[in-house]
Amino acid sequence: MIALGALAAAPVAAQTKQDFVACDGRVHPGKQDDGMRGPAGTSGTFGLSLFGGDVVGACTRALGSPRLLPTQALRRAHLLRARAAAHLRAGEIAKANEDLDAAEAATSGLATDPFFRRSMGVSFMLLRAIAKAHSGDLAAAVPLARTAMNERPYALQVQEVGAAVLQAARPTGAGSASPWTALSRLAPSFAATALIEEAQAGNFAGVLALRSGAEPEWPTERVAPLALATRDEGATKLLAATMTSLHVAYARATTGDPAGAKRDLAEVRSRVAALRPEAATGALPLLTADLATGLDKYVDARARQIEARVAVAEGRPSDAIAALIAAPMPKDAATVDLLKALKLAMPAKEANLVPDVGAFAAASDLERRKALTAAVSAALIAPETPRAVVDYERSRPNVLGALIGGALSMGTSLLGGIDRLDGFRSTANPDGTIRVEFIGNSPSMTLIQEMTLLRAAEVAHAAGKPAFVVIGRKDYSRRMTMTQYGREISSVPTGYKSELTIRPMDADAAGDRGLNAMAIIDALGPLYYEKKPTPTPS
Repeated sequence: MIALGALAAAPVAAQTKQDFVACDGRVHPGKQDDGMRGPAGTSGTFGLSLFGGDVVGACTRALGSPRLLPTQALRRAHLLRARAAAHLRAGEIAKANEDLDAAEAATSGLATDPFFRRSMGVSFMLLRAIAKAHSGDLAAAVPLARTAMNERPYALQVQEVGAAVLQAARPTGAGSASPWTALSRLAPSFAATALIEEAQAGNFAGVLALRSGAEPEWPTERVAPLALATRDEGATKLLAATMTSLHVAYARATTGDPAGAKRDLAEVRSRVAALRPEAATGALPLLTADLATGLDKYVDARARQIEARVAVAEGRPSDAIAALIAAPMPKDAATVDLLKALKLAMPAKEANLVPDVGAFAAASDLERRKALTAAVSAALIAPETPRAVVDYERSRPNVLGALIGGALSMGTSLLGGIDRLDGFRSTANPDGTIRVEFIGNSPSMTLIQEMTLLRAAEVAHAAGKPAFVVIGRKDYSRRMTMTQYGREISSVPTGYKSELTIRPMDADAAGDRGLNAMAIIDALGPLYYEKKPTPTPS
């Protein structure tokens, strides 16, 4: 009986440990002061749960486990935040708010700590903003999002989630400035995102205003047969260029430029025909054919939408009806605009031929709200502590020697010509741009990105330029993945790399996309330069 009891206890103990991983991705807390053992992997709230998908149940069991010590307030808050995120995804707003209240109460003693405030504190604000927006309280959601964005203006992850909340708060067709445009200063790819978001919001004049900063980058040669399945660089370029160009074409049609819409549509058709993958003769030919056919169907559906809008603009409503016969109608803001314009253009006795706009408008709004749910994962910012910036200090071992006569803050913390340090690399390109890279083992990609941006600001300042423009960026993660029977069961980050290509410039020449090097050094320098006091043994 004793032996049987021991055998029964072992699975229970293992399950208790697994609950922690299944909830917030970290191993069970052990006896550490904060209980934050190990990096957060992609299980539980951070991905697919390893243990049946019941994230809420796993979090509830972990929070009630004796393994979670009363002193481990940060881990308790981390588990509560994970459960709140699961509730948000399920649309259970009241339960999410209850968990966020409990998480903030558990860590009230850390509220003034700068590392906690800029990580978990900002995360709480973003999650509450998402909850408010989901429940329709936009008046409360917007200030929360803006406060979080102001707390970390150079953190791509924070700015992206904040922009998603601000975008959801905008009424369809709103002509105000896109909340996504500021992100393009940190990551040029967000120029295309801003354009697409404006199209989805029905701000077609805004689409055209963003056109010059989001030139489509078409592949230079036909993409490989399996490119659409693997989403390689060529396929990604093809899909992005196709989508943005079709949005611009529709925007021209609805803002009085039908000739421009026809021109853009003809170019898209020509480009896609020349660049789409040919039929595969080797592996996965059926999948390849299906994906290529899917691209063709997408272009055809959007083309009919554009042709119908052109016909309306040119006073040919019957031709618009003909273009839409048997055509799939995308449930987006463009279809809502098209149906409204078509109903007005049709003779009164034939207006009933136009489908009712209500269902399409509701579906369009639903798609916009889904973006809020997608932003939940990005709002789960990894907790930061003073030891989280050790990568930066170790990567700049000669910083004090390089600062001859210099202060350690207020924008004067430069490296005195040191170009290569552990973790950092700065490479001058023939075109006058500079590639700045940083590789680190920090538990937070956001930290690595900020460190790289700070180094870029130092490089620009050392070059005698007060500003710089980010021309391109690439972010990578190194992960340890575990599989079982060929299926991934966990993936844990073991390091990150961020790579920026910058052009140091004078402030006037940099324009709206320019970043002030001194402002970045002043904002981030005190965090990464200041030496942390060494604890005195008691």
